[in-house]
Amino acid sequence: MINRLKQEQPVVYQTLKNCLEHDHLSHALLFAGPKGTPKMETALLVAQSLFCDDAHPFGCGQCAVCQRTERKEYTDLIILDGSSKSIKKEEILDLQEQFSKTALEKSGRKMYIINAAENATTEALNSLLKFLEEPMSADVTAVLIVESTDRLLPTIVSRCQILPFRPVDRAQCAQQARLKGVSSTDAWMISHFVKDPDAVLKVSETESYQKAYAGFDLFLDNITDLSRCMVELSTDVFGAKSDAKETLGYFIDILTSFFEEMACQMQDAPLHLMKKAEKIEARGLDLAQVQIVLLETKDKLNRPYNLTLVSDQMMIRLMEVIG
Repeated sequence: MINRLKQEQPVVYQTLKNCLEHDHLSHALLFAGPKGTPKMETALLVAQSLFCDDAHPFGCGQCAVCQRTERKEYTDLIILDGSSKSIKKEEILDLQEQFSKTALEKSGRKMYIINAAENATTEALNSLLKFLEEPMSADVTAVLIVESTDRLLPTIVSRCQILPFRPVDRAQCAQQARLKGVSSTDAWMISHFVKDPDAVLKVSETESYQKAYAGFDLFLDNITDLSRCMVELSTDVFGAKSDAKETLGYFIDILTSFFEEMACQMQDAPLHLMKKAEKIEARGLDLAQVQIVLLETKDKLNRPYNLTLVSDQMMIRLMEVIG
């Protein structure tokens, strides 16, 4: 992980290295960057570096402490994940309660990671702000992980040391994914919203992505009359209870990537997708309005909305925009 961080995120690597070497690590770090950048992996590396007995300055990665930390089994490491559901106020209060107690592990250090912190409720963010303003101990370190700081309270952002993660080159990511066996189409598409070749491979093998891509094909094939495919999309693509949210998320990511590329002349796109784009361009589609609908729908996925209602509203609005 250290070598990957050094190669892909040299600014983040050097900043953390200097802070750890001089014991100047902030009590609150904010990792901001697009999906696919190694923000969580880096957060765990920071945890290893704080807990490990043989850190120079990063954790050795080999000892039992580092291994437990990597598996997220270290007692004094707490992780809240807002990537699949909103983080509630009660979770932040429970976090505060746990960190008011004495550290249980030998290092005496405690750390918490909040992934997708921008998906916390307003009440949770206010409670988090108070926690950041009044840390209970100098031995407590926080890492907040976000894709964008725009949806965090400015007062929270101002109390953190921000480490920006730069996007990984999409074309390079797609090429590496193809070398791992991902099809050209899937590598091209997924690398727009996932910037790690191993993660691209993992996504490509999921049923939710495959259903989302099938829905994308159906959508484009019926774009002149979306009402013909609305029922099929609602039942066959977004209708499954177990992975409906993930499938809809991938569907939006795929459509967003495709329409963004149309505005950029479909650079290095597979031939069959270029032909689909040409047919759509002939209709004079308002790509900006389509993107607004998709972005607003994606935002709703991270909030407590009825999923069926969200998908139906998206399709109705797209029909209105596309005409």
